[in-house]
Amino acid sequence: MKTIHLAVAGVVVACLPRAAIAQQMLASDRVSVQMLAGEGGREIPASTEKLVVAIDGEHASSDLIETYPNTAGTQIEGRYQLRPGQGAHVDGFAYWNGEDKIVGEVFERQTAERVYNQVTQRRRDPAILEQDGEGLFSFRVFPIAPHEQKRVEVKWSKWLDRRAETVTYRAPVTSRGAEIVVTIDGPIKNVTSSTHELSVEQIAGGVRLRATRPLASFAGELDLTYEIAEPAWTPDVYVQPAAGTDEGWFAIGLAAPHLPPTAATAKDVTIVIDRSGSMSDAQKMFYAKRAASELVGLLDPSDRVNVIAFSDEVDPLFHEPHAADAQTRRDVGAFIDRLSPGGGTDIALALTTAVHAQAADKSDRPHVVVFLTDGNSEAASAIAVKTGNVQLFTLGVGDDVNKPLLNKLAAEKRGRFVYIENARDIEPEVARLGTAISHPLLVDVSVTIEGIEATRLYPRTLPDVFAEDELRVSGRFRGTGPAKVTIRGTLAGKPVAFTRAIDLAHAHSWVAPVWAQARIDHLLEQLELDPTGKGELRDEVVDLALAYNFVTPYTAFLAVPERELDPAAAQTIAEARARKRQVAAQESTPASPTVAAATPDAVSVVDIFGPEATEAKAVTGKGELDEDDVAAEPARVRGHGCAGCATDGGSGASWLALVGIVALVIARRRAARSR
Repeated sequence: MKTIHLAVAGVVVACLPRAAIAQQMLASDRVSVQMLAGEGGREIPASTEKLVVAIDGEHASSDLIETYPNTAGTQIEGRYQLRPGQGAHVDGFAYWNGEDKIVGEVFERQTAERVYNQVTQRRRDPAILEQDGEGLFSFRVFPIAPHEQKRVEVKWSKWLDRRAETVTYRAPVTSRGAEIVVTIDGPIKNVTSSTHELSVEQIAGGVRLRATRPLASFAGELDLTYEIAEPAWTPDVYVQPAAGTDEGWFAIGLAAPHLPPTAATAKDVTIVIDRSGSMSDAQKMFYAKRAASELVGLLDPSDRVNVIAFSDEVDPLFHEPHAADAQTRRDVGAFIDRLSPGGGTDIALALTTAVHAQAADKSDRPHVVVFLTDGNSEAASAIAVKTGNVQLFTLGVGDDVNKPLLNKLAAEKRGRFVYIENARDIEPEVARLGTAISHPLLVDVSVTIEGIEATRLYPRTLPDVFAEDELRVSGRFRGTGPAKVTIRGTLAGKPVAFTRAIDLAHAHSWVAPVWAQARIDHLLEQLELDPTGKGELRDEVVDLALAYNFVTPYTAFLAVPERELDPAAAQTIAEARARKRQVAAQESTPASPTVAAATPDAVSVVDIFGPEATEAKAVTGKGELDEDDVAAEPARVRGHGCAGCATDGGSGASWLALVGIVALVIARRRAARSR
């Protein structure tokens, strides 16, 4: 084991075996990347790979460039699949034809697919990147000539997972010889990698890490953790002003600390297991039963427990929770083992039964209901169930989980939604859930912002904050300050407040997209739960995705060399660009991706154990996106967009410009007539 100490930087970097940091990995987050020769074809290994990551506090922007050789003697279409992890969004995409870099633009999905098909029918070489499900993105690139070295690039962003002071970053890396560079801005310490040895360079405001070689535990990913070097309960506030206005975006984080096991509260827990026909997939039922057993094993002897199985009927083990002694645990285990799927799904009935059983106890013990289900039930009746003071946690299992319903149920009932996609996620995710259930900390949470007007905050309902949990809020603002944010709640039965000053001059280029993603997630959830407003809600999702350059179920990245467009495809692109400009103007998207230099701001924390206030430095950062970054505002995207990197500047480009002007005039006239 190799350890590097940086006394000046105050950072300890250690390359550890995976087992050494397993306890820090409380949430599993699948990542992967591969190129296939055609739909479902053979996998093509990358010949070169470079990953460049910029982390600002807890937000990471990742840029992965790979080269894939076509060793076959025939022309092929490549299918690239990227899973960057839950909560990540793709905000850039490109490929190369020789030395020409073709950078993608976001368009409506139907538009992108129509142009892609038009061009491929002419045996040309466009590429299209789409979202293929939860956390999975893919693109097709055609043609890849025999023995060609096809280079591709994908960029994605994510607000990283944080547990207490520990932040985790994971990225797919297929090659042991990959070049990996990670820059972290902000006050950090104890950087560790379980997959790579690291060399460290101190830079202004942070560190730059380079992977020198993979460790024996390397299995196709980079795994990195570090700690935020600031006191517990310190709010983090990031802003991004909109150039030329007094408006902008903000993002707020508040992380809860670790608590010792002795701090756990005795509680009543009712575990509700879906055994309906929708769980007939053997994998789903296995996950649900194993997760329930894991959760029972995490309960303390002072807890009480009950188990209810449901389909379109309800089958409780007990009428009310029983003491979690050895006999009760054996009874619960045998009950879970006997479950088999069949029947309909009535979440509302099961939830009502669980709540009534909990309500029989009038003590001050916390009452917790944990639902293990795929969520395939009637949404409105489930959401309408009155749960009183019962906290509801939902745990989704399998590929086709109704995430909008389960997330909304948990959010409105003061709990959390946990998603289990595969068997390796069960133990860490249930451990995380058990920690949340055992250590409720900050309740009755509110956020107040003074000095500026805050609007359109997400999430709409603020959750309780549990041990090793983090409250995250994003929104838009209007005003010039000075400003401060105060987060209030009740901790250990006492009112507390955590305050931080906001310097609106400290710009972070990722804040506006974070807000836009939160708004899009809210709209997509509404689309799933309320089909009556599909047209209007879908239109707003598309507008936001076009303005902020996001791939969604309704939008896609399209990259086509300008010279490959026939007149019909060129006009389609010109009209789509005109619409993007109009949407971007309405949204007031950021005018510049440059992150201004920042200085620490003041932090005021009301100490939860006394009246004394403490001080801490802000998480600040600086940097600048490179010239090819397609997450910039639309004016810059137009310079590189769909085909801009491959134009020859000749008559074709002039003709396309003329088409674009005509399309814009037509669009404006139509808009004027509609008004």
